[in-house]
Amino acid sequence: MGNVIMDTGNIAEARYGTGEEPPELQSDMVATRDPEGKGIEFHVSMRSWTQRDMEELIVEAAARVVVGEYGNNKLAKLVEERCIAIVTAQADKHLYTVAADVLDRPILPKYPYQKPDAQPVTMREFIGLTGRDYLEARVDNSGNPTTDRHYSKSRLQHIVESCVHRSFKTEIEKATNAAISEFQKAIKLQHDAFLDAEKKRLRDALAKATGATP
Repeated sequence: MGNVIMDTGNIAEARYGTGEEPPELQSDMVATRDPEGKGIEFHVSMRSWTQRDMEELIVEAAARVVVGEYGNNKLAKLVEERCIAIVTAQADKHLYTVAADVLDRPILPKYPYQKPDAQPVTMREFIGLTGRDYLEARVDNSGNPTTDRHYSKSRLQHIVESCVHRSFKTEIEKATNAAISEFQKAIKLQHDAFLDAEKKRLRDALAKATGATP
């Protein structure tokens, strides 16, 4: 019998192992890719365990044909990626609504300096206030928090100065490189002009000495 996919022996081996005796009667059936070609169709009755094994054989054989005995890892990876994409899309959809609701929900954050009659603020407003506190915090020249009022600056000032410094440094480097390039070009032009003038002077001198027409 050619092109065998699997048989009930494979199922028993997977279910009970190779060294154990199956506790139930086992059918002897095999799933193949090639039809028998007998051309006769009929209905049969069978015992419960035979029907169970036949159903399991059909399902397992169909799965192996679809998946491929050596493509399990690839298929599992594709299924996993697709499931993650579907779940993530659904989660994002629901989380967007939840996040919007949370951001607009009134809260009453606790601060040491808070007044007893302080009014609630939304999470959106609280994030803005917290961000302002963060930007107004005092930091040293390295951007680390400090309590020194004389040799410190706001974090916003430090961030702006750092950005401006990086921007100006880049622009200055570009301008310097451009100036150097232009200077080199001008020097080369002058050098070439000087060489051409010297060559002409020498040719004229030679022509005068030999009486030849330059």
